[in-house]
Formats: sequence, C-alpha cells, structure tokens
Amino acid sequence: MSITITGQPGQRIAVAGDITTTLRVPYHEVEERFLLAASDGSLIEGRLEAEDDRFDFRVAVDGAGISRVGSVELTLDWAVEWLTIAPYDAGVVMERAVAPLPLFERLDS
Repeated sequence: MSITITGQPGQRIAVAGDITTTLRVPYHEVEERFLLAASDGSLIEGRLEAEDDRFDFRVAVDGAGISRVGSVELTLDWAVEWLTIAPYDAGVVMERAVAPLPLFERLDS
C-alpha cells in the first residue's frame, strides 16, 4: 500500500493510507523546516511557510519505497508501518561526499 501526506491549515499535516492521522508540525519561526522519517527508510524534509499555510516536501534520503512529490502532497508507495515528525536539525542529516571509485589508485601518490 502507500501513504499520502498533505499540508493542512493550522500547522498540521494529514496522513492517509496505511496510516491515517493528523500530525502537528513542530514549527520554529527561524527554522521553517521539519523532518519526517518513515519505516521504509525515507527521510523527508518539509518546509512550512506559515503566512500562507503552504507546505513543500523534498526527499532527503530515499527509502525502500517510491517517493512521489506533487505540488501539494507527498506519496510514499510502500507498506509504511510508522511515521514520525521532528524539528529540523542539519546535524542529523548525513552529508554525502563524493568517493573515488575503488578500481583506480589514488593519483596524488
């Protein structure tokens, strides 16, 4: 199955599908972002523009399922068992650096 996440008025998001609930967004006026983590391994960055009650979603880490970001919603096509929401903290997102291919020796030696 799947779940669909849509922004709602009043700093809330609605989750429908395998899980059906409404979550309160941990909104901070300086940092307008929040994180959603799902049981399939997906990490989604959400952004709330409070003046317009407008939400944007971006997949930060791809999980096992297929993530589809629409203009007003996010769909995770996978059997999602749980979903959690947290304030955004850049320290929890792994920075992915480009690694050299293991087939080639280092060129600087």
